[in-house]
Amino acid sequence: MAGGSEHTGLAVALKLAAGGFDIALLDTEFTAADKTVRRIEESGRRCITVETELTDARSVGVAFGQVRTALGSPAVLVTCVGQGPVPDGLPEDEFADEQRYAVVRRALRPAFVCCQAGAGQLLHHRWGRIIIVTEPVDVSENAWRTPQPVLAGLIGFTRSAALELARSGITVNLIAPADCAVDSRAPAHQPAVNGSAGSYADGVAHATEFLVDEQAVGITGQEIYIAAPRAGVPRLRER
Repeated sequence: MAGGSEHTGLAVALKLAAGGFDIALLDTEFTAADKTVRRIEESGRRCITVETELTDARSVGVAFGQVRTALGSPAVLVTCVGQGPVPDGLPEDEFADEQRYAVVRRALRPAFVCCQAGAGQLLHHRWGRIIIVTEPVDVSENAWRTPQPVLAGLIGFTRSAALELARSGITVNLIAPADCAVDSRAPAHQPAVNGSAGSYADGVAHATEFLVDEQAVGITGQEIYIAAPRAGVPRLRER
């Protein structure tokens, strides 16, 4: 599990552990992972945390080496990608093209670096699952439109990686919030979600559980859009 050490990533980690997977959490910093680690270990699975600079190929390579030593070669890689929070809460129009490019690149870089490193590990098995998850962002009146090019870039990357890895038995899929959908195959309108529905993190965890199953072997290069009640969706903001 690369990134997403809060909310979505932790929900996915717990779901995978319940399905029999040992878990490695890779992130720049950890603020809420201790409880999850304890819950996973109490369930009988192993779990480790590795501080990693997810935009740096060398750091990610070292982290994968530590995971391989502690838990063995991975079979599933889930990478959580932030879509670019609003810098200082200001509208996008106030930023230069260079600043927009930097934010988009910073959001896309972890997916590329982690998937490249993960694919190298999965190729040894001739089987594996790569799942890219995008986090929700603030969709208020002054929201930045950066999520659109980020998601479009991830769609293209997912499809090309899926084609490249298909012969090796590795699937690559993308999970994203429905309200950020930019693809023509996405829902034309938001499905109604009642107040008792689960959060976005819960929806992602259930979708991930299906995608790692053998029954999903023929599903690759796809985008899956998850809707959830706004009250239950954690939002990314500038830290």
